[in-house]
Amino acid sequence: MSLTLRRLAGLTLLLATQLAGATTAIFYQPQLRDREIAQAQWPSMFAQVRARGFDTLVLQWTRYGDAFGDRAGHAWLLQRVREARAAGLRIVLGLDSDPAFFQRQEASTGELGGYLDTLSRRDAEVARQWAGDLGSEAIAGWYLPIEIDDRRWRDPAARRRLQDYLAAERRQLDGIVRRPVYVTSFFAGNMTPSSYAELLADLQRSGVRAWVQDGAGTGRLNRGERELYLDAASQCAGMHAQGIVYEIFRQTGADKAFTASALPTVEAGAALAQRAPCGGDSVFFELRYLPEMAGVLQR
Repeated sequence: MSLTLRRLAGLTLLLATQLAGATTAIFYQPQLRDREIAQAQWPSMFAQVRARGFDTLVLQWTRYGDAFGDRAGHAWLLQRVREARAAGLRIVLGLDSDPAFFQRQEASTGELGGYLDTLSRRDAEVARQWAGDLGSEAIAGWYLPIEIDDRRWRDPAARRRLQDYLAAERRQLDGIVRRPVYVTSFFAGNMTPSSYAELLADLQRSGVRAWVQDGAGTGRLNRGERELYLDAASQCAGMHAQGIVYEIFRQTGADKAFTASALPTVEAGAALAQRAPCGGDSVFFELRYLPEMAGVLQR
């Protein structure tokens, strides 16, 4: 793509963001253990989320492997979504999440396309089910529950496969319920900041909107290093990230057995006061780390 076309694409995206208005959202990552919470507690929990100033709930997934794919699990999650809507929250629905995604993404370029096609078919199945259950007016957006890193997608051939997959996902979801489609990405120092910004631009050229995880909770990079990447991803005059995902936790375990703790009250308040640059979406991860959820949602 020529420099002139890239600038036009960036300006178009910036204008679209301004017209749509930024959202203040929080992720909810459903866990099977959450079903042990008394059903009567959930409406007040979502009311507290709304009272804190969030306007959107991003459901990270509606199916995780086999979890929530059975009739009882689906019904339980559907009720939570309806309660969140009743509290005044818009809903961005995550689709089918493969627990083995980070292993499967390492497939050869030839095999990668087939794997991503499988993800797309599963997403379409889930999206149709939820659109039928909720109705299109209840869905504010779709979320693809993959996380795009700065290592695997350095390979140009793999990145083209990824772009094709994202574009195909957007087209098929447009055919079900036409809403914005989101994906998240994270960095760990495997690309230069400028190369990472170009990766984000490539993602967004597919028509899918990229939210960048700020990395504060995982702590792979120090604050100064993180700011280099976030600054590169937030060049407002060009193609930039649609928003920032602010991590309001502190990771305490290895990635393969993720464990984390909530931030102390003062730190949590400062983290929750952050807002994305460029009029972007301010998204926070995750519901169970909100101070209001202490002693309610198991961490």
